[in-house]
Amino acid sequence: MQQRIHIIGGAGSGKTTLAQKLSSRLDIPYYEMDVIGWEGGFGAERSLETRVRDIHQIAMQAHWITEGSFIGWTDELFQRADVIVWLDLSWSVARWRIITRHIKADLTGTNRHRGFIKLVRFVQGSRGYYCDQQELDGTHNRLIDGRYIQPFKHKLAHCRQPADVAALLRRLTGR
Repeated sequence: MQQRIHIIGGAGSGKTTLAQKLSSRLDIPYYEMDVIGWEGGFGAERSLETRVRDIHQIAMQAHWITEGSFIGWTDELFQRADVIVWLDLSWSVARWRIITRHIKADLTGTNRHRGFIKLVRFVQGSRGYYCDQQELDGTHNRLIDGRYIQPFKHKLAHCRQPADVAALLRRLTGR
């Protein structure tokens, strides 16, 4: 059974949801890279030294699940993972999830990024990950992720649609 799982993908791809389900079913802790990257998961960016130190502490554990859209400072997770899950879903699926997640968080009063303008900016920024067809300096998109994970393709689970994710969840958890 896979005991070290790293999940990557764009906003709205289902990284956190999959990590939570795997964590619950396998009784393994999961870690959100947003929390490692920023104070409180959305505040000031934490220093590179602090992020790399925290990544190392996670990677050295026997069992873990990590999720995030970061490459570079998360290298040790890619190297130590038994399986890397790439949630490479369509922009239309991700956009719908981003919008509904925002609305649900507004309705429950748990939205850390309140406001329509913030939602619009986030949707516009996230679109680039899914739709940009070229690599540009300073941008992160699925083309870059695809190239970055090539050295790890022997342990890659590439999910392109929600049914792939459901099948992977069954395979990894035995249910």
